[in-house]
Amino acid sequence: MENKYPKNWHDIDWKKARKEVSNLQEKIVIAMQNKKYKEVYKWQWVILNSYSGRAIAIRKVINNSGGKTPGIGGIVWNSPKEYIKAIDDLGNLIRKPQEYKADPLIRVYISKGNRGEKRALGIPTLRDRGMQALYHLAIDPAIEIVSDPNSYGFRKHRSTHDAIITLRSLLDKKVHSHWVLEADIKKCFDKIDHRFLLKHTPICHKHVLEQWLKAGVMEEMNILDTNEGTPQGGIVSPLLCNVALNGMENKMKKVLPKIKKIGPGIPVIRYADDIVILGKSKNILIKCKEVLKEFLLERGLELNEMKTRIVHIKTGFDFLGFNIRRMKYNPRLNNPTEQETVLIIKPSKKGIEKFREKVKSKMDKNKPIKAIIRDVNPIIRGWAEHKRISYLSQETFIGLDHWIYHKMMKWITRFKGSKLKVIKKYVIKTDTRKWNWGISIKEKILNLGEIPITSPRPLKLDRNPYLLQDEDYFNKRKENTIYAKFRATVYRKFKHICPVCNETLHNGEKVELHHIVTQKQGGKYQLKNIQPLHQICHQKVTYSKLYIKVEK
Repeated sequence: MENKYPKNWHDIDWKKARKEVSNLQEKIVIAMQNKKYKEVYKWQWVILNSYSGRAIAIRKVINNSGGKTPGIGGIVWNSPKEYIKAIDDLGNLIRKPQEYKADPLIRVYISKGNRGEKRALGIPTLRDRGMQALYHLAIDPAIEIVSDPNSYGFRKHRSTHDAIITLRSLLDKKVHSHWVLEADIKKCFDKIDHRFLLKHTPICHKHVLEQWLKAGVMEEMNILDTNEGTPQGGIVSPLLCNVALNGMENKMKKVLPKIKKIGPGIPVIRYADDIVILGKSKNILIKCKEVLKEFLLERGLELNEMKTRIVHIKTGFDFLGFNIRRMKYNPRLNNPTEQETVLIIKPSKKGIEKFREKVKSKMDKNKPIKAIIRDVNPIIRGWAEHKRISYLSQETFIGLDHWIYHKMMKWITRFKGSKLKVIKKYVIKTDTRKWNWGISIKEKILNLGEIPITSPRPLKLDRNPYLLQDEDYFNKRKENTIYAKFRATVYRKFKHICPVCNETLHNGEKVELHHIVTQKQGGKYQLKNIQPLHQICHQKVTYSKLYIKVEK
């Protein structure tokens, strides 16, 4: 039966595969909405046993940033031939789910913040990651239906921006909540109760879930049992975190009914285990805190009292890299308002300091300017992309731009002789700015102060990313969030469709800009010679030497 399937990785019809899986996921959503759980499990089983589902799962694993990181067996997938074999191996595992046994994870530690703290990660084998990716396709649509409206972390087509925009819409009005509960959960991923997850996760094979939870971890050549928690590093771990914390909003609404003149009552804004709750008074939030403690206890979790606090909105709070507070209205500002205070959202001090440390680490005095441009620009671009949703970020951008300028002035001290000659050589003049550090107009350090600010619209909470009728809505939202002008122009030229697989460029995979005529062949980085391709599709073009003729 397997003979009818592609023998070559690059012969897979990805558009057809996505369509098949999307149709099945929609069936899961509809069944879950109608509380027909037997149908949910039936359609999950169909996805798990479909070739399309298995192929997409393997594609997700190899596209992941850690796709080349081996687990306990040291095995990695390096070629299309190995990808095809992985699909077949996944099929063999799915046929006998009750016999599946997950391998222990490798525990590694990564830096957390600037205080020398470490976060533990558990790295599964590629085989287990493939299984998790496949089951994720089947479980996530069901969980989406029971997720809290204002939960934004690790959900399809939701982001930190959506969480901040929601807070802005709640707080940027004449009648608003005055108090904020910042809640921090102590070691959330490490402490979630396994029994709760096994009971509340809508998965057709509970044995498979139990295998992931009880797999154990290897640390310093010792296998340690995992009797609680879901190690960060696995594909399903964020999903399971949401399973544990879903229902928080409804719990608050039941215990603390809607209060007049405060809009949605007691809003609970959550991004994974980062939580803020808004309230009219401090006493209300003290009550909320007690309710939250009871809610978490059922899940084996508890609040970190050292990091949980109730503050007034005028004092402000940090959330997802932004500082949010209300300040007394300044009549000198060009934004007249009848409100006594105005909402201020801007990058947090911690975020700014972290940005400076990253940039500074790439500006070694002995480094040539070409290497500095190569290493610094992705940091600037990525940070600005995240922070540019607030008009008050512009002031921060300009200040950091001046800071980068002074750092480069220190960099030129590496050169002997006249500093004016060095400046003349490495400072490029443009129409908008006299001072640009670089080699040419196209190859220079990005001007952070010139990066445009955007004001995205709030997410429509009644839209579902797994319903085909809402697909265009989410695609259009993604199309309007591209910062880089050249990349945005390339995307528009190809109507936001990958020319190799004919799928949307916004399916969550990395997109690379492909030279139709290679640079070695004289091809230039020009619009007529560039295509936007998914990473996998780019590999297909490279392997097959499929070069499309340059437009005349």
